[in-house]
Amino acid sequence: MAGKGIAFGKEAGQELPAAEIQRVFRPEQMDQDSKFIGQTFENIDADVLSLTQELVQMVQDKFKNVLFNDSHFLALADHLSYALKRSGSADYPENLRWEVQKTYPQEYELALDSLYLIEKRTGIRLPKSELTFLTYHYVDAQNNSEGTIQSAKLAELTNRAIEIVQYHYQLILDQNSANYVRFVTHLRFFILRQLHQGSEEVPKVDPQLLAIVKENYKKAFQGAQKVGKMLIEIMGCQVSEEELFYLTLHIDRVTRRQ
Repeated sequence: MAGKGIAFGKEAGQELPAAEIQRVFRPEQMDQDSKFIGQTFENIDADVLSLTQELVQMVQDKFKNVLFNDSHFLALADHLSYALKRSGSADYPENLRWEVQKTYPQEYELALDSLYLIEKRTGIRLPKSELTFLTYHYVDAQNNSEGTIQSAKLAELTNRAIEIVQYHYQLILDQNSANYVRFVTHLRFFILRQLHQGSEEVPKVDPQLLAIVKENYKKAFQGAQKVGKMLIEIMGCQVSEEELFYLTLHIDRVTRRQ
């Protein structure tokens, strides 16, 4: 990857001139999110952080009043890190990309420029579905509220899970249906439980009932497994059989009643 990395040209223990410092992270000032932010920062390669800074600068040059806070910066860096690692995987069909482009034309244009810059710096061509994710990141960065990296991460993981289900079934879910609302609500709490693993457990499921669901709702269970695999890869968590059981039922309901 081209470009300067973190502390480029410096030795351990050498003091950095203030003029060369672009961003300072102080997790201790972020209360309950400090541990999550610290873990996120440790798992991102220095070159990815450098590339993220280039993308941020490009956005800030376009929107003069935008200032990426640490939460937005790390959310974008974390997303980019995952996208680059998964660059060889199949693209998600993005039937709503045109709607995103119409709703956020300037941010979408920046997302296009971002894909070109990412390929120039890394030699990796990311799939077009990344246009949607990058667009939403740039829209979120213009929100002046003090959101946390957790809220940004939750939104991204929920969107990825929905796309996985749509791709698995080769259909677009009806966002106006009550079942879709229930499904998204369940997804958000399901993902939150994985973010705070161990703090809340779902009710135990009888093994025989679990076996029946696996057999009678094979496609929905396979979809739940794919969502679980995505969370495991991104977060390194463990997704229990009970979680997959309840997610299977919601997937079956939202896809069966379109």
